[in-house]
Amino acid sequence: MKLCIHRGTHQIGGIAAEISTATTRILIDMGDELSLDPNFVSAPLNIPGVTDTDGCCDAVLFTHYHGDHTGQTLRIRPEISLYAGALAKEIMLISARHGGPKNDALCQRMEGIQTFSPGKPLLIGDIQITPFCIDHSAADSYLFLIEADGKRVLYTGDFRLHGVRGGTMDKILDRRIDKVDVVITEGTTVSRPNGDVVTEWDLQKRVKAYLKQYKYVFVLCATTNLDRIFALARAVPYGKCSLCDEYQYSLVNTVSEHWSSISTFYEMPKLNYFKQAPSKTFERLGGLMFVRANRQFEAMIRQFDPAQSIILYSMWDGYRTKPGSTIPDFLALTGTWEPLHTSGHASPEDLRHVIEKADPEIVIPMHTDAPQKMQALCPNRKVVLLKDGEELSL
Repeated sequence: MKLCIHRGTHQIGGIAAEISTATTRILIDMGDELSLDPNFVSAPLNIPGVTDTDGCCDAVLFTHYHGDHTGQTLRIRPEISLYAGALAKEIMLISARHGGPKNDALCQRMEGIQTFSPGKPLLIGDIQITPFCIDHSAADSYLFLIEADGKRVLYTGDFRLHGVRGGTMDKILDRRIDKVDVVITEGTTVSRPNGDVVTEWDLQKRVKAYLKQYKYVFVLCATTNLDRIFALARAVPYGKCSLCDEYQYSLVNTVSEHWSSISTFYEMPKLNYFKQAPSKTFERLGGLMFVRANRQFEAMIRQFDPAQSIILYSMWDGYRTKPGSTIPDFLALTGTWEPLHTSGHASPEDLRHVIEKADPEIVIPMHTDAPQKMQALCPNRKVVLLKDGEELSL
């Protein structure tokens, strides 16, 4: 078995990794690079046999639907099979359709995605992949147990332990995955200062307090951060409204349809939607509204008394502080705003916990801008630092 990380060994996002044997070749993710520069355009991934006919590729599997993992889907040759979780596929399709006619080609490609099931092995050539659903800021995110040529590789994808479903990781490692030879892990947070890890439940408690203090609470968060939406919508007490637009509602409803039988947390919360403007009921009773930083929502927020309003900023702070960001002006609409966010990625301590539990001989970091810090995190492990495009025999 061989590994080649085409992009992501020394950066966060823009991911593409390859696993191959003598007869089979698969790719995991095909993403756009991330940047705070508003004029930035991600460099196209050029992978022989994937983006051209100079070779073959048996399949591309997506860990989740974030753009830094799926953004270059249309560069994949149309005859190559794509795989994703069933809910992730639905979310990708709803989001692509929301983008209008310009996304018609993307919608057509996504409609052909084949779906895998959590815990059910998938055999592609002589490579067996077992996907396991884990917690991340994208619903229906997966890690992969990859087995071939007598080797067992754990590919974590993006994950965290402090989310609503954070406890699933230990259960998977304890009950479903024995000792592995290699862990290929994300390391998003290893370059960030250590601090207290805030859970989604902590955010939910804080929203309850804000709803007592303010009549109108507006939450600015990513539309597809759906665990956040569910948690905060459930914080709205009887006698107050919980509101979003039709697009947001369709995503929440889709998650509920897929997962309400798995957990009561995903039963449809008290959440109403509007097409053009908030209802008179919201104006009268107050409550919580999920918003996005655009002119439509700006006009809506201006309708309400700023002295009775607050905006909660529930996104990564880099979006707010980047040069040319319009978010500061949006947050100023109510005169009062507060941060209300936690990372979608595992803390350094949780990264160490997962690696020690998996007990690999080799650790390979990716999805990080500081891979060299992984050795200090795991001093008793062999940490292999790769370069983009470098092939490693496992």
